[in-house]
Amino acid sequence: MLKHMVYGLPVLLLMGCADTSDRYRDTHQLELPPELPIDHTHSQAAVGMDDLKPKSSALANLIAFEDDGSKPLLTLKTRPDRAWDMVAVALKISNIEVLDKNREENRIQVRYDPDTAGKEESLLDIFASDNYAEAEYLITLQEDILGIRVNAALAKPDELEYGDDASAELLRFLHKVIDEKIINREPNKSEE
Repeated sequence: MLKHMVYGLPVLLLMGCADTSDRYRDTHQLELPPELPIDHTHSQAAVGMDDLKPKSSALANLIAFEDDGSKPLLTLKTRPDRAWDMVAVALKISNIEVLDKNREENRIQVRYDPDTAGKEESLLDIFASDNYAEAEYLITLQEDILGIRVNAALAKPDELEYGDDASAELLRFLHKVIDEKIINREPNKSEE
């Protein structure tokens, strides 16, 4: 008997709900809401696509860069640990080989060649432009009044084979990577 009740009640319930009358399906006789006239007393100009884009990034004031032609000055206006992370990420994004890191002393030793940095190497580029020798550079982060100063210098100046000291080029390249790919990057562009 219990078995018949368990199966019988749901079947009766479904049969009772299956048939609905046609009066609930026909909605053409329902009352429509009134149509109100819309008066535009204060007309607005159409919004352009340039107006929707932010004028500058919220992080745009995190970096200060001064370049007088000889030795550029790169300052990150943030906490020391964030400045360290920004420089480390910039080096990783640009595929610059990191030889040694010492966070307590705030220094990073890298191997850098400005002729090939940030570019795809091709056979013609190797022979065409070789103004600087690949060398080891020491990047140091120092606390300053304005923020964290990023400095670059040759790690071993005596071992420079040819060309000039490219520490200024390294600072310019770090500024470009931090500015374009970390602070002001495109929101829908994914980095590889």
